[in-house]
Amino acid sequence: MKCTLKYLFDGLKPVGRIFILLMVLFIIVSSLFMPSIIIFALISALFAAFAAFIIINAMDSKKYLAEPEMTKEVINSIKHFKYIYLMGHKRADFDSFGACAGIHAICRALGKESHIIMGTDIFAVKDIYDKFAVNKEYDGVFVTAAQAEKKIDSQCLVILCDTHVTRLVESYKVIEKAGKTIVLDHHKESEQPVDGAEKIFIKTYFSSCCELTATILSSCLINPSALEAEALLAGMMVDTRNFGINSGEHVFSTAAYLCRCGADSVAARMLFKSTMALERIKANAVESSKMYKKGIIFSVCESNHKNVYLACARAADELLDIKGVEASIVMCRYSGTVYVSGRSNGRIDVESILKKVGGGGHITMAGAQFENHDIQTADKLLKKAVDEYLTEVN
Repeated sequence: MKCTLKYLFDGLKPVGRIFILLMVLFIIVSSLFMPSIIIFALISALFAAFAAFIIINAMDSKKYLAEPEMTKEVINSIKHFKYIYLMGHKRADFDSFGACAGIHAICRALGKESHIIMGTDIFAVKDIYDKFAVNKEYDGVFVTAAQAEKKIDSQCLVILCDTHVTRLVESYKVIEKAGKTIVLDHHKESEQPVDGAEKIFIKTYFSSCCELTATILSSCLINPSALEAEALLAGMMVDTRNFGINSGEHVFSTAAYLCRCGADSVAARMLFKSTMALERIKANAVESSKMYKKGIIFSVCESNHKNVYLACARAADELLDIKGVEASIVMCRYSGTVYVSGRSNGRIDVESILKKVGGGGHITMAGAQFENHDIQTADKLLKKAVDEYLTEVN
């Protein structure tokens, strides 16, 4: 409530603020000098109605100010459908989870029932998921893909967050069975977009899908709960590396908005704590890294840990802190698939490199997967992609 009132007052033009102050003054003076209480009540009601008209106009002038087409499409679609299912990508991360939590806040504000589809691999977001799971307000909100596939039909809307690639969605069956699908993403456009999606919004200038979702929330004057705001803030922190990259004015203003809505930045930061096993894997990867060309460093996470891909991503982040390193490419192998995490300080486009091997992402953060490949084969393909990229840019 406090957040809404401050947002509303800040949105009024000076003439609107002056009018409200004059209205309050008139009511005070009238109460002292009006001979008739009835006349006072009528005039006060007239002023109140006029003031409400001005305030509503002030609010409408700010509605959909940011990304009006996308915001209107999301809001109107949620209003139109009876049930809404929210879904991220496989191996959920803070950005996909936080974005789904933010859209759930919009559905609740509009009086619509919504469910968040969760996969079996939620290790990366388990700490924030557990906070939602023990909160009675979210009883029944989280469902498995199998549960959603049984219930979803043409009366349902699916909103896919943080990916637009077919092979990365948690469940493609729900998209096939839904009445409509909307995609919200911030990654560069892929050659394999989701088939069957009526609307695909790819906004690469947002740092994260959480920032994109928070923009929709603030544009509609809908405030997430403190827990939802924390999930959104955590997603932004991960995709900006604690606001170290891709962090312009809008990123910080969005983070400030989430903090006003109750997000605790310290609590959000605590969500990223790792396990000792993953820290050892990451440390070994950093220690065994080798420089390749033009400040691009390679490394491998050697482990059979089921969540080795998290250590892989964190090792790629940490390698950027080494002097002379412009980009890092770290690989790991689990269950026959080689996972690749690419990171850059912005001077080398890792998205362009990994796109050559079927991956994608952003200029500073990208990933790729090689199914049924060993590390040695993946390493050769990646170095070939680096050579091609360097030839192109030089």
